[in-house]
Amino acid sequence: MSVSIKVAIRCRPFVGVEKEKDPKTGKTAEERTKTANMLGVEMIQNSEEEGEVQLLNSEYTTNRFAFTYSWWTAFNYERYCTSDEAICKRMKFVGQEQVYSSVGMKIKEDLMDGNPVVLFAYGLSGSGKTFTVFGPDAADSPDAWFKHAEPHPMWGVFPHLAYDMFNEKQDGWKFTMKYFQNVVDIVRDLMSPMGKEMSYKSGMRRDKDGFMDIEWCEGTVLKTWNDLREQFQVSNEKKAISPTQFNHQSTRGHCIMTLEVEMPMADNPSLKQKGRVYVCDLAGTEPAGDIFYALYEKKTHPNGEVEYKLKGPHKDQRKTKELQDQGKKINLSLSEMAQFFMKMAEAVKKKTLKPGKSIPGCNSYFLCKYLKDTMLQARTYLFCAIRPEVEYLNYTFATLGFAKNASVIKLAPKKATVEASAGELKLMKELAELKALVADLQSNGGGEDIAALLAQKQAALANQLAGGDENSTKSNNEAEMKQQAEEYGRRGISLSHFEKDTKEPYFVNLDEDPFRSNRFMYLLTKDVTIFGPGGDIKPLALSVVKGHCSVERHENDKTEITEAFTNCTLVGGAGETIHNGKKLDKDARIALKPYDRVAIGGELLLYHHPDFDPKDQEPMSASDAIEEYQKSLAEADNEQKRQMDERMKAFEAEKDEWRKQQGLVKTKEEQEAMENAKAKEEHDRAMAAVDREILELLPKTKELKKIVGLLDRDQLSFDVTLQRTDDPLGVPTVKVKVINGLTDESIIIDPFEFIKSYSIVKDETSRLSMAIENGRDYEVSELNDPLKILFDNTFQLGTCTIFPEYLIYGLSTDEDEVNTDIKNCSAPYNNVGKLEVTWVPLETPDSEEDPDYAPDIDDDIGPADLLGKPWTYKIKISACSALPITVDECYVQYTFNGVEYTTETLTEQDTHNPTFEYTCVHHVESVDQEFLDYLMTPLEINLYCSPAVRQPKTKVSTTNSAVVKNLTAGVMVAGGGGGGGGVAGGDEVEKLRARVAELEAENARLIQENEKLKAGGVVVGGLEAAKALDTSINA
Repeated sequence: MSVSIKVAIRCRPFVGVEKEKDPKTGKTAEERTKTANMLGVEMIQNSEEEGEVQLLNSEYTTNRFAFTYSWWTAFNYERYCTSDEAICKRMKFVGQEQVYSSVGMKIKEDLMDGNPVVLFAYGLSGSGKTFTVFGPDAADSPDAWFKHAEPHPMWGVFPHLAYDMFNEKQDGWKFTMKYFQNVVDIVRDLMSPMGKEMSYKSGMRRDKDGFMDIEWCEGTVLKTWNDLREQFQVSNEKKAISPTQFNHQSTRGHCIMTLEVEMPMADNPSLKQKGRVYVCDLAGTEPAGDIFYALYEKKTHPNGEVEYKLKGPHKDQRKTKELQDQGKKINLSLSEMAQFFMKMAEAVKKKTLKPGKSIPGCNSYFLCKYLKDTMLQARTYLFCAIRPEVEYLNYTFATLGFAKNASVIKLAPKKATVEASAGELKLMKELAELKALVADLQSNGGGEDIAALLAQKQAALANQLAGGDENSTKSNNEAEMKQQAEEYGRRGISLSHFEKDTKEPYFVNLDEDPFRSNRFMYLLTKDVTIFGPGGDIKPLALSVVKGHCSVERHENDKTEITEAFTNCTLVGGAGETIHNGKKLDKDARIALKPYDRVAIGGELLLYHHPDFDPKDQEPMSASDAIEEYQKSLAEADNEQKRQMDERMKAFEAEKDEWRKQQGLVKTKEEQEAMENAKAKEEHDRAMAAVDREILELLPKTKELKKIVGLLDRDQLSFDVTLQRTDDPLGVPTVKVKVINGLTDESIIIDPFEFIKSYSIVKDETSRLSMAIENGRDYEVSELNDPLKILFDNTFQLGTCTIFPEYLIYGLSTDEDEVNTDIKNCSAPYNNVGKLEVTWVPLETPDSEEDPDYAPDIDDDIGPADLLGKPWTYKIKISACSALPITVDECYVQYTFNGVEYTTETLTEQDTHNPTFEYTCVHHVESVDQEFLDYLMTPLEINLYCSPAVRQPKTKVSTTNSAVVKNLTAGVMVAGGGGGGGGVAGGDEVEKLRARVAELEAENARLIQENEKLKAGGVVVGGLEAAKALDTSINA
């Protein structure tokens, strides 16, 4: 039996225009109100499962969309809406309880019948996705769903569903929960106490029922509804979120929670039917360039309600840049899912696809890889969230297009079963006999003693189910945790998971990423606790030295006024120690107060004293604490500051050259025009952000170079570089170049990707060190190998520029213009290949290609003859050729008429000449002057690639003698395992010398050619000089 995806469109309440100007567009509240609060949608529910959405005040040609459900939740329209009041009044309000009554009972029936169910939440950040499937989930919200044990008016679909299922739980039922988040190309197990994270490709397998699973993510058996609430609250605090203008806690990745329910079958007790629900709360669909990192003001009202008021963009523009860079990566998985639904809809329309079957491809990113086959075999519900305001109509239209394609896809749900264990069967049989005996005795007025025995047997069965298989993921994780606790304990380090109820004063690790914070505790239980090798607490950081610092404990006796309490004093030692942003000199002493920040050898810690931590005060945020620490480093001492100033002068010289190349050095009159205070302030702030980012990245590249050497991967090296952008202020963007010395290939990655990989490599180094210390084996997985995780990244290799003016005249692409040069997007901006692009005119969007067709354009009138007429072209991106690297994955991306388009990502290519065979029809219903003007501007098509990585024969493991020697000594040693570490000898040296000479000659030739061509862009000399100085200073 086939069914379709049930689609629900829900419109959230109005947000309302604030009095201040819009921080992005600069429009005043009065200017914005003219359109911002006009009604953009009408939500109509014609019958139980027949809804429709009508676009209002729209310029689109398609304005009606039919779906299963259409829900209006904008209760506050009277306060904000400035148009169509009559339509607002006639729409029926649908709250959380009505949503559950509409779909929740159907979902429950599906689940009880042993079906898999997918709840899929899609839409803009802040549009109500999470609210619909979960309800409020902020830890500081009194309405957070997990804070309420009984049904609450704000509960979303899942809490209602889970509550009902637990209330109907019977003997033999088993509930198992998983909760994880996909952030770009990493999966994080939010239920792992140690913050386990791996590549999304690692451990993704189909189970025996054909459903995708992440095997290494921990599955926890839940006995009660309260167990679920508590587990979710703890796990949810670890997910990656950031404040944007759309939402004060926007999820920066796709969150997926699964709840599996095993239920004995009435007609066959040896089998259990296995229902499961996948709650997929996806990242926001807004274009990455539209978002900014926002500042909010938090207000707590007398009734306990918490309100967050948007103040504007954060002053540190690096935060916005990182969000946007990350958003571009996240959007690739959303784009692939949209392509999947579109291609599936086309196949259904052509009747070439059977229910439950998938199309080939669309398998490059986490979302499709994990979900597409599962949802085709499940009962799938798609919840799309939209906003009511006209100014969001472009987002609304895109969301409705996505939903329309999904609504026609045919599913073939299949049920899953699992065999009951011998122990479960035995207990179930005994329970059945006891229940019959109790019922018989109670009918005669007795049975109290037997009822107590029955309760014991029920508890025994629950424990049997919760115990699970000794080889289960949870059992393995628990064993690993205990082993880690013992090994870290030998270094004086405790795992927070096991010491969360301590009454002792302690330090806890602090990280801007909440997923990495609060993992480790340094308990201060001794009169004097010494930090460093040979001391009481031995942090793993390489920069921690013997006698680094210490903490003294002072017991204060109880008096008539106060209870007995403990004071702790931090004492400076041989290593760099920073307290609340101030360097602590050797032998200097300072009394610690709750929530003080202490940095020991680069490791940032937060001080807690459980009995004295202020209950009415929150500690400084991790991001603010890190900023405080970084400022202290920049002001370390005069000599370091002088040297840093010299490095930054070199960067300033480079940026000056950048301005010249970009034409930003202007005449006196132009300079005066630029003195506009706001523009100058914005420019200076942006360039200051560039400076800070460079200063933060340089020491990390230096440290990581040392670490990869320790791990026998010293063929890798790293440089901070600048890349040109189309920023109107001419501000370059900071990137990190990763060089593979063995293949002479390099890639350019975003700082957030570098820092993510940097953190994972440091974690793996710590695990290796611990394994070596404790005499056990450990091997870094191939996907976490430094070579793989740092060099196997997708980056923008280059851009080809075409001039689409000829499309105004109905012409096809000339044969001699089909192959366009791809220009390197970083210095020296040379050609890096060719891209084959063809434009072909079509009569209508549904027409086939006709080589003889040409639009009828009056030559006397010219382009103006197109005004008011339709315009249709097909673009064909066929292939790349002669790329300088062997690519493993690649895709092409371009923006046409304000909309971003992405080809399918090619995988496992291993070629210099990837073939795309991408086509897309672009249609404009009625040409206007704005579109004609657009066609007169250049069109950039960007090529993104990831290199094919050849893994060395030697592993990064405890069986690699070079790794063991390096980590034991704490320095890189010569010789080694052939994976790039150590020193080459004999003939290999001569080959390398010859290669060096060849590269030097090639470099000289490129420099000379670059000068002749006078290519624009960054002159790298200043940057290289800065790095050379950095090397000499820090050697």
